[in-house]
Amino acid sequence: MKPTDLSPAFETRRAKLEEFATLPSPWQERAREAASRLDEEHERLDAVLQTLHESQRVMAVYAAGVQDDDTFARAAEDVDAPMWNSFESPPVAEDLQDNLAGMLYNVTDPARDYAIVRLGHMARHVGLRIVERLVDEGVKFDLDIDDPSFQNLLLNHAGDDGVRAFGALAVERARPATKRIVCVSDRDRVGLDPAKSKILAEATAENHRRALSGEVFFTLTEIPTKRSAEIDNIPYPDYITLYFEMVDQPWTEIEKAQLALIDELDAAAAVRFTNDAGTDVTMDIEGFTFCNSMCKKNVPGSEAFSAPRRDSVNGTVVAPGKFHPPGLGGREVHDLTLHFKDGRIVDYDAAQGRETFADWLARDPGNFYTGELGIGTNPRLKRHVVNTLLVEKISGSFHLALGNAYTLTDYDGKKVKCDNGNRSRDHWDVTCMLYGRSGEMFLDGRKIMEDGRFIAPKYRVLNEGWKAVPVEERPDYWRDF
Repeated sequence: MKPTDLSPAFETRRAKLEEFATLPSPWQERAREAASRLDEEHERLDAVLQTLHESQRVMAVYAAGVQDDDTFARAAEDVDAPMWNSFESPPVAEDLQDNLAGMLYNVTDPARDYAIVRLGHMARHVGLRIVERLVDEGVKFDLDIDDPSFQNLLLNHAGDDGVRAFGALAVERARPATKRIVCVSDRDRVGLDPAKSKILAEATAENHRRALSGEVFFTLTEIPTKRSAEIDNIPYPDYITLYFEMVDQPWTEIEKAQLALIDELDAAAAVRFTNDAGTDVTMDIEGFTFCNSMCKKNVPGSEAFSAPRRDSVNGTVVAPGKFHPPGLGGREVHDLTLHFKDGRIVDYDAAQGRETFADWLARDPGNFYTGELGIGTNPRLKRHVVNTLLVEKISGSFHLALGNAYTLTDYDGKKVKCDNGNRSRDHWDVTCMLYGRSGEMFLDGRKIMEDGRFIAPKYRVLNEGWKAVPVEERPDYWRDF
């Protein structure tokens, strides 16, 4: 199979590389070879993805204008940035990975949809299944191999205009997209200079806007790695098992319970959260409606999310745990305390990384305000973890997203209002544990959660998962769990 035959995006890439190959530079021959490889027959899909990764790197070098930078060239030879052929798959059965690929696949109209697929280094098997299906169904798509160390190294060497040009290419590639499928992981990476990160965020703001508005429907997951397990002090086999168990929950029953919870949230005017770590925060939610996030956008699900009125958040949020603020190259913040007055963070502290948090706030004035309130409902996870996708789904937790609000007006066929007007280039979910912390949740003064567990029997499945389902109705795996 020829990469150029699989999608128009790769023919466009080939033509662009041929154009680059006419420009004298140390990368000229690589540009020529990459263009040629895109138009050659490949026996295996694995080889196609390797070729696409190689061509992606050459495209990035020219887009950022570092093709003549000897310092970058030397650094690129030494950086730990594996190619597709070195990517791995999780150490679990293939049928579990096939199930994950099916849950991530969100194309509904093969004739009209255009998919952008982003695959990380633990997505070898899952990624191949997704791309196979796209090819089988004749879907137009583009492939973005997650390459953070190479990309960040490149951007650190690029000038400001080069960073903007790199971002402009990302926007151009994403412009035809109606769907986005993301399966990445949290491997170590070269840190990106904060100033370059800010420029890149500004240059790619259109992609961020389209995702938050629902114009591009995205489904994503982040597969835990050994690095996550080490940070959270969980043996990796246990961590990866936990992840796939979170994927395999009684979704029909959870959705039913979550819809009932959303009815209560939509009818409420105010919500309050407390816990024994010092959290006591209130906010107005009157007029806002909550989205029923199962596994349509994030895998594993689930949560109910909307936003508080922008100027209504008052009180203190104490969030023990480790956090990685986005856009700061993996820098950590531990045990975050936030003090809000009339919606704005007026004071803060951290056991570690206070300056890191200050740097993150300084990225955008909108980062001092919240753009989302989410209630986690996945019953399999009951402890804080560093993985940003998993931690916000904990049943017995809530999260406030600092930064940009969602602007979508329809979610899975329901008209919703979750835009509180806050704008930022960033969106960071800060999760606060209620379960195990004597946590309570009140709607208009009425307690609906105690010690991180929903009180009403109709929400039992949100507390207990498969344990709330009669044994004879459970899959074999969960019968003796």
